[in-house]
Amino acid sequence: MTPKQWAVATDTYNNRLEEKNRANGLETVKKNPQALLQKLGEIEVLVMNRVAKSDFKSRSGSETFWRRHCHAIELIKAEPGRKNSGYNHRRGFCADGAKQVSKNEPPPPWPQPPGIFSEGKHFHPRAFLETVKQIYEQVFLRPSGESPALEQEAFATMLLDRSTTLESGTVLFKLYEELEIDETTPDALLTMHNGAKHLRIEYLQEHWATS
Repeated sequence: MTPKQWAVATDTYNNRLEEKNRANGLETVKKNPQALLQKLGEIEVLVMNRVAKSDFKSRSGSETFWRRHCHAIELIKAEPGRKNSGYNHRRGFCADGAKQVSKNEPPPPWPQPPGIFSEGKHFHPRAFLETVKQIYEQVFLRPSGESPALEQEAFATMLLDRSTTLESGTVLFKLYEELEIDETTPDALLTMHNGAKHLRIEYLQEHWATS
């Protein structure tokens, strides 16, 4: 499922849950799509490890629970010669192109808007800066009142966590150490700050200064 499909499915689930709880006089704690996706990722790894090791024993010593649930999930292996198959998931990065695991720093929150990351090893500043502009305009200049999409939430979290505003008003985004920067990026947009390479976000510098 795509992030948008997860959002729609979660919304449908929350509505049905709310109706059921209302009928029973109960309050409803709505599920968050990102929380469900994170939990799914944890369960997926757990299931794959158990299947690979043929370890289905629970703490009680019974294999009934884990055998039933592990074999309820279809595990699709990559087919040789079909690298672009939609069924294949290349290790190390997600469908949004962002890296899944990093030794030096936390990977980008999932899912990121398309075009910013690719193959888990490339970062594209132009797509990043364009996304900054789009989200800023949607949130501050032309707010619709609708809840932000999963990609927007994840992008905003990454932006806030890795951005620094200097006394001069310059807004910098700390680049990921392990990712290669698009070669077409102008040198004027790149700078060093506190020993790390950063990307200048001129759009935010201009708009925050006038807000």
